Amino acid sequence: MVQDYYSALNEIFSDLKNKLFDLNAQIQCNKEDKILIQQKKDIENKIRIVEKVLRQENQNFAVLNLQEMDRKRIAEDLHDMSLQNLTHLIHKIELCSMYIDQDPVKAKLELSVISEGIKETVNEIRNIIFDLRPMTFEDLGWKACIEKLLEKFNETGKYRIISDIDDVSCENDRFFLSIYRAVQESLNNIDKHAEAEQIELHCKVINDVCVIDISDDGKGFYDSGEEKRENRHFGISMMKERIALLNGRINIDSAVGKGTKVHMEIPLCG
Repeated sequence: MVQDYYSALNEIFSDLKNKLFDLNAQIQCNKEDKILIQQKKDIENKIRIVEKVLRQENQNFAVLNLQEMDRKRIAEDLHDMSLQNLTHLIHKIELCSMYIDQDPVKAKLELSVISEGIKETVNEIRNIIFDLRPMTFEDLGWKACIEKLLEKFNETGKYRIISDIDDVSCENDRFFLSIYRAVQESLNNIDKHAEAEQIELHCKVINDVCVIDISDDGKGFYDSGEEKRENRHFGISMMKERIALLNGRINIDSAVGKGTKVHMEIPLCG
């Protein structure tokens, strides 16, 4: 239904452009014809209106696509972590029920393992929920939110992290949440694929533009051929979609053995 509506708008737009072309040709032959000139103005106004609607529809489609990509990522996270862990715990509980009469001590040990497994799964689900809606930027501020993201990301101490973050004004929560998601996705890509030891994150405000640079010393990747990895490029496409919706630009520079650099520029006017 939505696609039919979008196609109809494109047909209207194309028809108006054709009519305008024909009118321009007629006006060239009769430059004094006021009726033709007025018709031209009316069509030009209609074209501007349809162009505005088409731009809005394009943005709506981009938002819907981004939402669908987010749903897919969440579903994969739940399947790969929580669902598999719960399935494993169910098998352990079934095994424990077999031990409980024959070997109570072994049954207690299994129950202890099951208890720890449940706690880990609860933490995983809690993290997924936090990722869906982190603490609002109004409560903590941009700098504190990014610092907390880095702290949570590196809670095992796996990376050396160097950061320099400006405290950006946070009047539009959704706007900054989109930037936050792009930063988060970049860090996730590093964690999943880069095999890095050091990460640098710089966030500066220059002439009302939020400039973010994220780099790692990992193994890098080629952007074509057999070096492609579906999940990594899926994450990159999500980052690009988010930044494009904010009227910003993003550049990703990577080569095998030379790490990856992500550069983002987002105008703060939104």
